[in-house]
Amino acid sequence: MPLLRPLSRRLFASRGPVAALLLALLVAAPAFGAPASAEPVAAGQQPAAGKSAHGKRRAARSSAGAESEARAAQRDGAKAKAPERAARTRAAKRDEAFRAKRGGTAAEADEPRLLSKGAPNRGRLTGAVRLRSSRHLKTREGARTWGLPVLVKALRRAAFQVAKKHGDSALLVGDLSARAGGALDGHNSHQTGRDADVGFYVVNSKGKTLRTERFVAFDDRGNAIGLPGARFDDMRNWALVEALLQDRQAGVKYLFVTDALRARLLAYAAKKRVPAEMRARAAAAMMSPRDADLHNDHFHIRVACPASMRGACVEESVARPGCATGEPKKARDAAALASPEDVTAEDAAAPATTAAPPAAGAAAQADAPR
Repeated sequence: MPLLRPLSRRLFASRGPVAALLLALLVAAPAFGAPASAEPVAAGQQPAAGKSAHGKRRAARSSAGAESEARAAQRDGAKAKAPERAARTRAAKRDEAFRAKRGGTAAEADEPRLLSKGAPNRGRLTGAVRLRSSRHLKTREGARTWGLPVLVKALRRAAFQVAKKHGDSALLVGDLSARAGGALDGHNSHQTGRDADVGFYVVNSKGKTLRTERFVAFDDRGNAIGLPGARFDDMRNWALVEALLQDRQAGVKYLFVTDALRARLLAYAAKKRVPAEMRARAAAAMMSPRDADLHNDHFHIRVACPASMRGACVEESVARPGCATGEPKKARDAAALASPEDVTAEDAAAPATTAAPPAAGAAAQADAPR
């Protein structure tokens, strides 16, 4: 470069084309000799990228190895527990075979056998199920609500049918039985899971549904005792009777109720042209037992003994001392209500011939379970 400078001065002095060319070469010479600054950066980036991909592959291999070790550990644990499981299986099979020889199964040994044993007023209960509140059914506070599945399911279905047909209905249910059956405070029966106390549907003075937290007693004319303006709901109470009797799975045997309220319901059914067969069934089922408390604030529902329990389960109550018979009495002959024309306006308004006016203190006894 120093040697070119005198030459360049002479060329510039001549101011010719050659001088211009040499000037251009002198300007471009440092660029040709300088290192490229961009390429090393790019070259530096690519090794970094290559190093990252290699790290990812190594990390993937490490993760796969860890998973393989975990699976191997699980297999080793399963192999270690296999003899223990096999021993339990063999023991269970031996127990099952032993129970089979005795006439039972493992499930029956673990769960109490469902059984209603004895008479309604002298018996026991095993394997009971509990009735719980729902949208259309409410159990009364403090009620003992254990019973046979056939009874519990029948109450649920009947409450649903009434609500489906008439709306705005909730069936109030009191006592069924204790979990193990036996004597129940405040009751003569309710010992075998086949009995249930069910409150009446009630309307106010305007005919609107009135929901209560307790059973409401009614006089012979359908007026509430101790609840002014409230009335016996003929429509929904008949719908309940009809739903229970139409339920073929329920096997309802009795509907204990006072003779006066029984007459009201049968008169309502005749007025609504309910088929004679259904009215005859209702007349046979609704009755007032000779040796029972006054049923003017609830239905007492009793289902028949299930066929699988015949022999252990006794249909009728054991007669108490001082009673001529333990059989329930019928206020009227069912055949007397075979057609709507047989029920006159006087029959609908008047109580049954065997009915007695409410005894003194009936209002005070209305809240007591029976």
